[in-house]
Amino acid sequence: MNQYQSEEKADGAPGAQAASVEEELARLRADLREAVRAQEQLRVELRAAANELSETLGRIGTTSDRFDPEYLRLERRLRTVEGDLKLATEQLQSVLQSRIWRTLVAAGGLLLGFRRSAPRK
Repeated sequence: MNQYQSEEKADGAPGAQAASVEEELARLRADLREAVRAQEQLRVELRAAANELSETLGRIGTTSDRFDPEYLRLERRLRTVEGDLKLATEQLQSVLQSRIWRTLVAAGGLLLGFRRSAPRK
């Protein structure tokens, strides 16, 4: 048996498959934690921008002040943060609905296969 055949045999072992699934699950969990942290950071930024905008709107007395450079800057910033938050939310939903689900289904099938093939005592 050559080296390639022995590696192929080792990779096909149930223990190696389980370890591979566990590594993928760990990586997906880390990706999910990072996405949640990014979303939370965007929420904090959005709250800060909204508070700043509210304070500025409170100081503005008339509608003619809507063309004030500070008002326009805050409005642009708020739109940018809202867009970033929407993007982060979409990315998080994508991770939750796609990669994790497929991995969990595959891992569940693998574990059920181990359970069925395990000798009963």
